[in-house]
Amino acid sequence: MSALLLAPGGVQLFYGDESARQPGAAPIGDEQQATRSDMNWSSLDGATLTHARKLGQFRLRHPALARGEHRFINDKPYAFARVMQDDAIIAVPEAQGALELKVHGVFADGTSLRDAYTNQTYLVKNGTVAVNAAGTVLLEKAAP
Repeated sequence: MSALLLAPGGVQLFYGDESARQPGAAPIGDEQQATRSDMNWSSLDGATLTHARKLGQFRLRHPALARGEHRFINDKPYAFARVMQDDAIIAVPEAQGALELKVHGVFADGTSLRDAYTNQTYLVKNGTVAVNAAGTVLLEKAAP
């Protein structure tokens, strides 16, 4: 789900994707094309739903995520920026532990950043930001 909600362009979720609904039966001859099962109202996966909501709200606040210029930042863990006019974000979909991300050209030194996933704040110094990641990192300018 992270890859889809952090992808450029328009995205479409099917009902239940945000709550870890199990796939239905697969037709004979195409095991990868499972049918849609009933909505899992009685067994919603709370962690998956919270994750989907955070990503969705972040996407809603930042049009650059869908329409901005893509800028590669790091390979392992994969990190990227999207920049469009006055909107810029940095995303690291799968990150663990202490990371130093090069943000020069996206955010200026002295800029206060907020991780929209954990609500932690960081400061850009010498073109980098040091973050403490626990899964997903979604950096945006912190509110003044």
